[in-house]
Amino acid sequence: MKLKRITRFQPLALAAVGVFLGRGAQADTTLDFAALPPGQVNNCNAGCPGILQSFGDNATNSSEGVTVTGFGTPNIGLTWGSIGASDTHWDYYLNWLSDPGAAQLNDSDLGYIHDLTFAPDSASASVMVESFNFFPYYVSTERFTYQVSVLAGTNVVSGPTTLSFLSDAMNDHPVNLNYTGALGQALKLRIARVPSTLGAGEVEGGAYNIAVDTIKFAQLPATVFPSGPQVVSYTPPADQTNVVAIYDPPLIPADDQTGVPAVYYPFQASITNGATTLVASSIRLKLDGNLVSPPPSISSGGGLTTVSYPGTNLLARSGSQTYTLTYSDNLGAAYTYQTEFSSIFATLPPAYALPSGSGAVPGFTFLVVSANSQVSAPTALDSSIARAQAQLNGTLINTNTSQPYTNDAVLGTNVDGSYSFDTVINFQGDGINEGDFAGGQPFPGMPPTPANWFSTEASLFLDLPTGYYRFGVNSDDGFEVNALPPQGVSGSPIVLGLFDGGRGAADTLFDFVVTTSGVYPFQVIYFQSTGRSTEQFFSVTNLVTGDKILINDSTYPNAIQSYRVLKPHIISIARNGANVVVDWAYGTPPFQVQFKNSLTNTVWSNIGLPTTNRTANVPIQGGVGFIRVSGQ
Repeated sequence: MKLKRITRFQPLALAAVGVFLGRGAQADTTLDFAALPPGQVNNCNAGCPGILQSFGDNATNSSEGVTVTGFGTPNIGLTWGSIGASDTHWDYYLNWLSDPGAAQLNDSDLGYIHDLTFAPDSASASVMVESFNFFPYYVSTERFTYQVSVLAGTNVVSGPTTLSFLSDAMNDHPVNLNYTGALGQALKLRIARVPSTLGAGEVEGGAYNIAVDTIKFAQLPATVFPSGPQVVSYTPPADQTNVVAIYDPPLIPADDQTGVPAVYYPFQASITNGATTLVASSIRLKLDGNLVSPPPSISSGGGLTTVSYPGTNLLARSGSQTYTLTYSDNLGAAYTYQTEFSSIFATLPPAYALPSGSGAVPGFTFLVVSANSQVSAPTALDSSIARAQAQLNGTLINTNTSQPYTNDAVLGTNVDGSYSFDTVINFQGDGINEGDFAGGQPFPGMPPTPANWFSTEASLFLDLPTGYYRFGVNSDDGFEVNALPPQGVSGSPIVLGLFDGGRGAADTLFDFVVTTSGVYPFQVIYFQSTGRSTEQFFSVTNLVTGDKILINDSTYPNAIQSYRVLKPHIISIARNGANVVVDWAYGTPPFQVQFKNSLTNTVWSNIGLPTTNRTANVPIQGGVGFIRVSGQ
């Protein structure tokens, strides 16, 4: 939702203001956003990049949206960045409400970040990050809470300090930082949205209802320095020799980019000379503090020196990663360029793997639990995974009766009331196709319309060779995907993917690594509140183009295979007197325990009669023995 007009103001008191104390500067640059710079779009629509990257750079005189006091910041360049959704960026707003202009924190949702980097172009200049104002531009009961910090590279050098305030349509929520970096050191102002502690009647502030203004910074000392060699571009490498085919074109992680595949994270930067010149032999490239291996390739042409590294090995860990490029000029001054990106992935424990080839019957089982006929306005259930889990467990309480909701979905034919499917998870409610894939089936056990207030659980086993995977769920409303320990193995569910709230049909992607080939138990929990409903479970087969295939789609030979029934799997063999006790999981009864004393013997001998139990006593025989369990 974009900005909207309000008809009257009712100023509210500021609840809490955090302040960084420090000395001020006598001369500075202020970004006041009071006039529109040339080429800048006001109030960007979807897909607009927001504030121009050149805005505020190397300011020596006042201009549209920039006020220079005294000396200004001739050696300081700015980079406007963000971490969050596709529309999370800085947005230029002119003549908004009571303020002549401001920088909207577009899509500043919980957990999202807006960054502003101040970088000296000379090793003799330093930058002071002074202050800014938060501007919640509606009068409402919305509360906003932020953590504000200053970083040098990945090191937090000031803060984080937490600030919380109510929305009062006033541009008077100051943040004073006054942090000065070292000579030549770039500083990053980080504004991170965090959950609020809400008072009576308060709500979390809307992600599009907040801005900042009056951003002040200064250069020290007050001297114009000749610029040194600078990184002028950060682009995909021209040489694609070492690029795996599915990553062509390559995916170069931009500063602050999230969701970078851990299997491909190349680096390329071009350096141009300034008043001083680059010494090519001084170039070093590090990833998370370690020199990359092999060293980057260095080439020159067209007045540029290009540093390239393919980055084709699997990242050693999940989380934030930093490339650090260092170099020197002909006068011996040192320069540093850093770019931070994030590759978030889980690693499935080898103990969670059942043997490859364990799958017996393709598909999945699907349990549906509904309170569709028991909930009516104004009553509403939470749009949350917690509600879905309680509903599936039969512990969700109906406040009208103080008893658990009953299940009004039509039960499936399995013992637990679930349904068996041999195909794909692609369900649509109300007979309307949403999401990424056509041909969705109706949710089983539910009326075609309305189909509200229900939760589902899909149980399935995925055959996963060793490798790196990106999966996704298109859902309306929320979901959770878990990797589970097999029966007989200790461990907890590993949450791989999650959307915990209500939404229209949309994708959530998540990455994980398999180090041991095998068949892994998975669980997909889904919940529907009201309106349309969609559940689709897929893998991403091309990390650059985003091509998707539904899990277990038999029309594609490279689809991930899913099974709902496995072969019996022995989980323990323990001696008990003259017998060994054999326990097993999975499979379909009746079972037959069999024995032989040599692997070269092609004949297995039955031990006892067929059984529906999952345990058996096998008499100990002399010599070596081998036991197996077969099922239907």
